Amino acid sequence: MSLMKIIKPTIITDAMLASCTVAEPDVGEVLWNGGAAYAVGDVRIRTTTHRKYERKIAGTSAALPENDPANWLDIGPTNQRGMFDRKIGTLTTAAGAIVTVLRPGPVSGLGMLELTGRSVSVVMKDAPGGTVVYSRIVNLDGSLIGSIYEWFFADYEQLTDFVLTDLPQHFGNSELSITQSSTTTVSAGVLLVGKVFEIGDTEYGATVGIVDFSKKEVDQWGNYDVLERGYSKRGNMQVITAKADFNRIFRLFVSLRATPFISIGVDALGFEPMINYGFYKSFSIVVSYATEHLCNLETEGL
Repeated sequence: MSLMKIIKPTIITDAMLASCTVAEPDVGEVLWNGGAAYAVGDVRIRTTTHRKYERKIAGTSAALPENDPANWLDIGPTNQRGMFDRKIGTLTTAAGAIVTVLRPGPVSGLGMLELTGRSVSVVMKDAPGGTVVYSRIVNLDGSLIGSIYEWFFADYEQLTDFVLTDLPQHFGNSELSITQSSTTTVSAGVLLVGKVFEIGDTEYGATVGIVDFSKKEVDQWGNYDVLERGYSKRGNMQVITAKADFNRIFRLFVSLRATPFISIGVDALGFEPMINYGFYKSFSIVVSYATEHLCNLETEGL
């Protein structure tokens, strides 16, 4: 069917984030001040932790919010760091464009999820300010046009997820510039870079779906009350792997047992549901044939 790949993430540290056009603090974000008095519901940020904290009890306290859970509730990342917090649902948003420059070391893969916008430009240089060694523009129009009628009248379909798995990894001092642009607001839920690992050939019969966490209650007359909540992706795939890769693949999944990663069942336009960011729920390799093995992988999205 298609070659299955995995992107093992590189954790983005403060030193790796060279610049971002989304400021910290951003518009509407206020820095925490240890000497100030706060009312219940006040929200302050810490640029050391890149997190937002909401005041639970009115008053003054000098303790850092991250060390003072009695008075402060961690409510998520700052706007700048929403796309780097390794979670689905926390967005980085801006008007018109988000330009991010990373110096992550050697990487061969990039994934962006939960996107809104029109296009993403990815440029890699061999060193900061150096020579361009990779350039790609990704069109975020996911509409698949099958007729002249659809060309004129079909609704615009936002491409929310994409991956690149061909970045040149041998540049250890690389600089990566990612420009996400639109004529309106742009947002990104996950921006992940890392090393790409090829697993094997995804077999036909792979399944994908979701688990819906919405709450649905019915009263005695049969009327439903629905509270919409989030959902997570699920994927179940069988992959034919080479016998020579048995040890490598087994060690790879051992190293990923507590690490969210991007799995790519099919790397092709129109198969975005087979891109999943999360953990594997189960993993096993059946030593089926003399030269090939059967890898069973069930992934659980964040």
